[in-house]
Amino acid sequence: MPSSSARSPTPHCPVRSALPALPRYAWLQQSLLTDIKSGKYPVGSLLPTEDQLGKMYGVSRHTVREATRKLADSGLIVRRPGIGTLVRAAGAPQPYVAALGSLKELMDYTSTTRLEVLGQSLVTADAAMARDLRCEPDSQWLELQTMRHLAGQDAPISFTRVYLRPEFASMREHLRGNHPSIYELLRTLYHQQVDSVLQQIEATMMPPAVAKLLKLKAGTPALRMLRCYFDHTGRLLTASANLYVADRFQLVTSWRQNPPHPTGETP
Repeated sequence: MPSSSARSPTPHCPVRSALPALPRYAWLQQSLLTDIKSGKYPVGSLLPTEDQLGKMYGVSRHTVREATRKLADSGLIVRRPGIGTLVRAAGAPQPYVAALGSLKELMDYTSTTRLEVLGQSLVTADAAMARDLRCEPDSQWLELQTMRHLAGQDAPISFTRVYLRPEFASMREHLRGNHPSIYELLRTLYHQQVDSVLQQIEATMMPPAVAKLLKLKAGTPALRMLRCYFDHTGRLLTASANLYVADRFQLVTSWRQNPPHPTGETP
């Protein structure tokens, strides 16, 4: 017989979830996303001000700022100085999917992206850099610090360091707007033909300075993709070290067996 001190659970008392409650900013982010998807805030309209949102949803201005920052990072809204916060999409954009399994696919991909040059510096390849880029030790390189965008889009998909030989330095003046790819500029401006490309991929974390630039949290996962472009003699012409934002870029590669020989025999 159960002890009289044992208490039965109150029938009408709900069972608590084992999951912790969402932070206030995450709850507000989801609420605003739901309201945008439902058409309460249609694409092209302005969101209420921070003060108005705080009063409507019963949260602080800090919570509003963090929630709207997350929505802006997802590409759903954009802040226009002097105008307000504009709704630009009703759903989070899908990541860009690239198939880079052949030289043609790589060139097709680079022709659909553009580089936004943020700065530049002249660097000398020490032993570590020479090993990484497969270039000559002590060689001089122009390093461009850039963000890579899909043509016609604002949100960057990567932070990219581009390495150019000094004799190709004038190429920077052509990296404006929806410009040709570096592969194409090497051919048309300097009559240099890329013969082979080495592509190296590894998982990493966004460095703090890059995460801040891309408006991401420090330690955000990233995909580092190094591409080295060589001429027919094996001389490195240019290289790019890309740090791709995990939820904005996907690499998909597929292979298939060679088709069977008509006789059913392996050729």
